[in-house]
Amino acid sequence: MTSDLLRFWNDAPLEHPAFIHPRDDIPAKLIQPGISSYPDFLAAFENDQLSPTAFHLNLLPQPYQGDLDNAEILLLFTNPGLSACDYHTEDNYPDFREDLIATIRQERRDHLFLNPKWAWTSGFVWWESKLRDVARLIATERFDGHYGRALADLSRRIAAIELVPYHSFKFSGFKETASADAARRFVANVDPSRTVIVTRSVPDWRLPDATHIIKYPTTHARSASLGVNSIGGKAILSRYGIVAT
Repeated sequence: MTSDLLRFWNDAPLEHPAFIHPRDDIPAKLIQPGISSYPDFLAAFENDQLSPTAFHLNLLPQPYQGDLDNAEILLLFTNPGLSACDYHTEDNYPDFREDLIATIRQERRDHLFLNPKWAWTSGFVWWESKLRDVARLIATERFDGHYGRALADLSRRIAAIELVPYHSFKFSGFKETASADAARRFVANVDPSRTVIVTRSVPDWRLPDATHIIKYPTTHARSASLGVNSIGGKAILSRYGIVAT
């Protein structure tokens, strides 16, 4: 099965920057200029030329992670964050870039940032810390305490969708793009047998109230916690038949 979201991203050229979907129209003031490499990033940092909200289109987009068609749990976010590590990794590790592209093309279907191979990247550090307590409990209850096996299982069962796929330090609020519309359409048509957890920008996803859709209240959205006592963490554990105590 091929999703409309995958077909949409198959139209995006990913061989050379700028990495922007041809149907996305982003204002120039929201595009970070002058950075196409890690040394460029460092120079802009040293000269205080980094915009807090501009998109970095010389980094590959990350519209989603994981298996669009088969993941049981879909986590919805606003846009991928940004660190110096992102430029360094894409500059110097071609196999990592290949994995990112394979994810976008869905030739790779596990969640890249739950693979310990990339434990030193900013993406893994962020995701592993978010899911650590849930993964530890799953490891204890289902995998004889083996943490790596729990992460591997989560990497198959969890997918993440970004409303806007381009990196920035902070989200500017600009979200009226074709790629955001494609993400919304995909999630709106997800089968109710799957669990959808909307962690951030809940109104912007424009989803109805439904039993399979879990929406974080505003008071929880800033941290978007996925700990064992969060509503999202409990929903993930419920897919394993585990109740946190």
